[in-house]
Amino acid sequence: MKRSLRRHVQRAARRTWNPHRHRYGNGMVAALVIFPREAFTDGPLWHPGPGFTRCLDNSWLRTNTDGTATAMVTGVGPKEHPALDGGPWTEPEVWTVTAEEDLLLTVSSLWDKPHRISWMNREPGAAVHREPYASHPQAAVDTYWEAFEETWGFVPTALPGTTERRYLLLSCDPGWEDLPNEVDLARTALTLARRFGAKVRVYPYNPARQELGGPRMRSDVLTVQRIQRALQAQQDS
Repeated sequence: MKRSLRRHVQRAARRTWNPHRHRYGNGMVAALVIFPREAFTDGPLWHPGPGFTRCLDNSWLRTNTDGTATAMVTGVGPKEHPALDGGPWTEPEVWTVTAEEDLLLTVSSLWDKPHRISWMNREPGAAVHREPYASHPQAAVDTYWEAFEETWGFVPTALPGTTERRYLLLSCDPGWEDLPNEVDLARTALTLARRFGAKVRVYPYNPARQELGGPRMRSDVLTVQRIQRALQAQQDS
């Protein structure tokens, strides 16, 4: 697997890197690490219920039959402008809001900045329910994955429409000298594949579409760097 993965990453890098192109325009090479269902069975799970789809790790959305939608966001912290959040509070909360769907999506920014759910408190007709975050089941889930991230340098993401955390998209930019390169990418993906029994798929940059080829999933080129530091810390301890 080591030789094959390295060959695929190097081939993708050659397709991506063009020394005559501007260094910021070469794009990324990515390795999609797909974890098996049993990889994280010791981690706690929680889901708000039937019909809810995960937007981000701390936000869910359900479309109702009457033209409204219900959003749930966990760990909503105090805001700087009480006029927008309905008053000052000191501890994180869980907000569940039902309102007209277009309005809810526009105001709450569930796919980008879900903590704006608190802005729905000023919208007429919105049904808002608030409860403490510390005693909510999602708090235990978050605590587990925070500890996992400290150990491994990443948090695997749930595939769309599932409750399992099952993938991680690693990437590098061959045109950036001060960031992890394709060798680091292959080595890191291989380490995770061996440790968690995962499969790896490699995707080059698509210059015609000016975006990463393959699935449209969240990626951060610094993730490889964070994982490398975490692995080094494990070796040093």
